[in-house]
Amino acid sequence: MSLAAKSRVSEAEFLSLPESLERVELIDGEVIVSPSPTFWHQEVLRRLVLALGRWADGRADVTIAQAPLDVRFAPDRILQPDAMVFLTRIVREQAGPIDRVPEICVEVLSTNRAYDRVTKRFIYGAAGVQEYWIVDPAGFVERWSGPTLSRDDVSGERFASSLLPGFELDVAKLFADIA
Repeated sequence: MSLAAKSRVSEAEFLSLPESLERVELIDGEVIVSPSPTFWHQEVLRRLVLALGRWADGRADVTIAQAPLDVRFAPDRILQPDAMVFLTRIVREQAGPIDRVPEICVEVLSTNRAYDRVTKRFIYGAAGVQEYWIVDPAGFVERWSGPTLSRDDVSGERFASSLLPGFELDVAKLFADIA
């Protein structure tokens, strides 16, 4: 029986799938395949990852990563956050899903907003993610924090995080039209 015909797959079956640039995630035995993001989604993500990378330059204890990259948040829960911040160095030789939970996960909202806002927030919170940033292309960033990511605040101007000393994001620049 092919994986496509099965309703649930094991983590081992999921990990045996061929390498792909598609966003493929595993949640409790269900394989989730998302459509390609829009150009604007990718542009906003690129700008955010560049800003995080500039902040991380010269810091030996930080890794900034972006999808597609598998991260195991729990057994049978392998997701690909749009961007993530690990407050440790992920070694070059890392193979397979990363087994360390990022301190910060970032999602740029796409068409499936409930998946990003509810499902992923629940999974990230249960796994111990300290902050979850939801970047809304409408022009603002939400930060979820606290136990199980239950506390939120929204910024439309400047965005900072106590987890990233000295990092400040100009939200307006993040969403500015391409010149």
